[in-house]
Amino acid sequence: MVEFLIAAFIVAVGLLGLIGLQTMAVAQAATGRGRTTAAYIAETILQRAQSEGQHFYLAKSSNFTPTLTAVFTATPGTALANATFGGFNVDGVQVTDAAGANLTGLATLVPDANKRTPIFTASWARRAYAGTAPATATQTQEFVVNVSWVEGPKTKYLSMSRNIRY
Repeated sequence: MVEFLIAAFIVAVGLLGLIGLQTMAVAQAATGRGRTTAAYIAETILQRAQSEGQHFYLAKSSNFTPTLTAVFTATPGTALANATFGGFNVDGVQVTDAAGANLTGLATLVPDANKRTPIFTASWARRAYAGTAPATATQTQEFVVNVSWVEGPKTKYLSMSRNIRY
């Protein structure tokens, strides 16, 4: 009888440990999803900046007028402080613009009304040159994207940067 009680106690302690482990695994999975989505958003914005930079670089080197309106590469050589890019939903889809207004065609873009709420906020900055800007026709500057989101009681942040030629 005593052996049975000891065995039952050991099994109960093991099961409590497994329950705690499961709770921790679920919490870490949610944290990982948030971090992964934030990295996806930051990478997407950096790719857009790099694409714009390549467009303007090719325009300069080929002597044609760029067809894009500069967003990231306007006023080259100078620093631009954090500029809000917009809000993104749980899936990493942009749902609001820099002013916080819903994007045009949001109902078509995100059919599920529950996923139209921004969870992530992204901003970007361009760092100034440490000295004098180069006098050549092309320039390279560091772009930094910051993504923030609330996870439980804490606000989380992720920053990513890339040097972009334009």
